[in-house]
Amino acid sequence: MAQKWLMQAQVSPQAWQFCWILLSPDKVPEIQYFGASALHTKISRYWSDIPTDQYESLKSQLFSQIACFSSGSKMVLTRLCVALASLALNTMPEAWPGAVAEMVRVFQEEGGGVDGRARCLALLELLTVLPEEFQTSRLPQYRKGQVRGALAQEWGSVCPLLQQLLRRTDSPGAVKARVLRCLSSWVQLDVPLSESEGLVHDCFGALPDPELFDTAVEAIVNAISQPDSQRYVHYSTAHTCTNSAYLCSKCCYDLTTFQCMWLMQALGFLLSALPVEDILRNLHSLITPYIQQLEKLADETPNPANKLAIIHILGLLSNLFTTLDISKQDDESADGTAPPAEKPPPTPGPNPVVVVLQQVFALIQKVLSKWLNDSQVVEAVCAIFEKSVKTLLHEFGPMVSQLSEMLGQMYSTIPQASALDLTRQMVHIFASEVDHFPPIKALFELVTSVTLSIFQQGPRDHPDIVDSFMQLQAQALKRKPDLFLSESLDVKAVFHCGILSLKFPEAPTVKSTCLFFTELLPHCSDVPPVARVMQEDGKLLIQAVLEGIGGGASRSLMDQFAEVLFSLNKHCFSLLAVWLKEVLQPPGFPSSRVSAEQKENFSQQILRERVNKRRVKDIVKEFTLLCRGLHGTEYAADY
Repeated sequence: MAQKWLMQAQVSPQAWQFCWILLSPDKVPEIQYFGASALHTKISRYWSDIPTDQYESLKSQLFSQIACFSSGSKMVLTRLCVALASLALNTMPEAWPGAVAEMVRVFQEEGGGVDGRARCLALLELLTVLPEEFQTSRLPQYRKGQVRGALAQEWGSVCPLLQQLLRRTDSPGAVKARVLRCLSSWVQLDVPLSESEGLVHDCFGALPDPELFDTAVEAIVNAISQPDSQRYVHYSTAHTCTNSAYLCSKCCYDLTTFQCMWLMQALGFLLSALPVEDILRNLHSLITPYIQQLEKLADETPNPANKLAIIHILGLLSNLFTTLDISKQDDESADGTAPPAEKPPPTPGPNPVVVVLQQVFALIQKVLSKWLNDSQVVEAVCAIFEKSVKTLLHEFGPMVSQLSEMLGQMYSTIPQASALDLTRQMVHIFASEVDHFPPIKALFELVTSVTLSIFQQGPRDHPDIVDSFMQLQAQALKRKPDLFLSESLDVKAVFHCGILSLKFPEAPTVKSTCLFFTELLPHCSDVPPVARVMQEDGKLLIQAVLEGIGGGASRSLMDQFAEVLFSLNKHCFSLLAVWLKEVLQPPGFPSSRVSAEQKENFSQQILRERVNKRRVKDIVKEFTLLCRGLHGTEYAADY
């Protein structure tokens, strides 16, 4: 009741009187906070109730209250700043032209018995909440445009002040942190960054201070993520940035892993905007200290401490290469769903990332040779190449044969899922390119035969390898079915591995296996080895699918099994009719709970649906509930 009363009080006409009384110095902060909140509510939501002739007095009262609270309660100060920000947004540019310039002037004037530092922090708080209040304000659309324009012009009063405070050696840490937050807040408004190069440089200067690091990186990332930023990052900026980055790489060991990774992504993004020759020069100065350290670590005997250091450095390189993209084309093709988009013609000369990768390739091989049986180090190595391949796409070309060879050696010695995932990425992007087909084909055949031998020894201990292997086979069928025409590829053995994998208890592995079969079946018509194996052993696939539906697999996988059935029906119709009859013949299969009549009904329904996949999924759900004795129970209801 009290809460409801307070909310109503805030919006009542009397609020104007009691707000100021509640803010008096003899009240406790909670009551003062309520007064400040009520003021903000009135100004932001009921602006039209305020007579024009009262704007000035309201403004000066707020200014003096902010001055009073600048050395008082922080939460009340913030609410008062938000209230004044809201007033500014409602009155600029007509009724209060140059609002921000006036705020700066008022707070810079001596007086009021408030010390300079507190006044400075109060001004920064006000300037920080102004753009935030704009983002959440309820201004009508046409006003938003006007106010955004006015704020962009006011940036000219804010930027020099922030720069001056950041550069002063005697500025306290708290002031510098607030300056960085203020910059973060303003750049979200797309203010013209061309005028604030110097300020972004100064943010880099704040990086070596551990207390300012997080806010500085956030400000840099926000600034360079703005649409306008790509134009202003040029020679001088880059030098300052990378010099700072170089400094920063020296202090990176005092930062958390997350902070370092974040910083590397920011630097990759920044470097991308430079001319290629500048990128290379800056890239070298940036990563040389890490490479030297990695060389040292590669010579040491493996132990837990140097393992962490190696993974850390490899992670830094991965993060740098994730955002270092000179084509800067937004392109969604590397996730394995769409064919790789045509990128603009590559820049003359090799891509800077490729140049660096070729220079450190031998070093990475050396690290691998010592750590080959450690899956985390192998993963970290694969991540560098995976990130680079995803970012560069076809520009990664010069590395394809080297990397294919290294991956083949790695996987033959100690098979790991991360190597298969990287192979899948390579197949996705390069298998359909004539120049790169031979190394990709050799790699694909090698990892396939190594995995087949794992299946002979017992694959149950390696569900992650089986999962990645099935995804790789599915990708190959999708991007380059010719891979299955090779004499060196045992299609029958791969098919049998798929049958085994359908019976794994791990749901992700079964999902990937169903994907493999749905990619395999359409090729019954154009890939003879696939047609042959289906002719001879297709019945085993039906059997495995029905076992899963009959209760052998988790109910969450029924849609995937339905996809396989639908694909069989579409691509092997005449065989499916025969197989269903034969497989469902024995009593008790796939479950003792279903009668011969129910099985017959199920198989007729399946064979009828060759167009509507949704319907097939419903038929399978219905049948699996019968098989599990759940039909008509509450379990069925939430299915």
